[in-house]
Amino acid sequence: MIALPDVDTLMAGSLQDRLDSLVADRAKAKEKMIWTGAGGIVAAILVGFIFYTFGLEEIGYFAATVVGGGALAWASNIRQQMIDSLKHEMNGALARSLQVDYSVSAFSGQEFENARTYGLLPTYDDKYLQDQWHGSIDGTDFLLYEAKLTEEQGSGKNRRTVTKFEGVVLRFQFARPFLGTTLVRRDGFKITLFGDNKTYNGETLERIKMVDPRFEDAFDVYGTDQVEARYLVHPAYCERLIEMEQEFEGDKLAALFLGGDLIVTLHTGNMFESATLSPKRDRELLGKTIAQFGSITKLVKLLNERPRH
Repeated sequence: MIALPDVDTLMAGSLQDRLDSLVADRAKAKEKMIWTGAGGIVAAILVGFIFYTFGLEEIGYFAATVVGGGALAWASNIRQQMIDSLKHEMNGALARSLQVDYSVSAFSGQEFENARTYGLLPTYDDKYLQDQWHGSIDGTDFLLYEAKLTEEQGSGKNRRTVTKFEGVVLRFQFARPFLGTTLVRRDGFKITLFGDNKTYNGETLERIKMVDPRFEDAFDVYGTDQVEARYLVHPAYCERLIEMEQEFEGDKLAALFLGGDLIVTLHTGNMFESATLSPKRDRELLGKTIAQFGSITKLVKLLNERPRH
């Protein structure tokens, strides 16, 4: 099984020296962010007041919103640029120790489309991806990235952007394909209001009764091959899924066994933020990222150590 480093091991290398050299840059970025945001708010108030004195309240409100929003966006961009540089250093150090690749930017592939097709991901208008990890864990190729899916709802003054999904998309690619298609969701997922099956992509998935009653209330399982589904979703696997949720501090986990891929989605909010503008939390956040990778490697080991016939 792949050996995970601890925080002290990573910091003992050149990472700590690199982070120490960026302390001043962090402080400057924080100061610039605060002044930019505060200046934008003051400017927005002044612009709104000027238009208001001329009886142009609606135009003033619009102008103030544009000025204030622009300033806050600029301040956020200042912070994000610094954070991205720090993540490149910290997550990059972890990736190198694991002999995998890490990139702040990310790109989706067929795993994303399959997740959408089988209902692991919702409909959306805009997609934002970041923090991509790719490589091999104990001989199993994997791809992981964060996704944020948003949708525009309402109209006119009531129009707003709603986050439909914010979490991780994870794909494991196994050498031997699965015999059927198996879908696992947290309890409460109902494939249809009128029956226990649903057709996805020309396949009918039927509800699979869990072998262990302890997990009957925790997961809903559907598949095209009942024998294989029961074999895959055994008690140890369910326990590992629960552990992954806990490590990632997420919920609404879903997993899809399709072809040679295991695709997992998990609502987590923003992940892998191993860096902040405050150096005091470096070790804590880096340690959390290492623990999250630990739960991933355990899941791969569990699936690989049970031979499929």
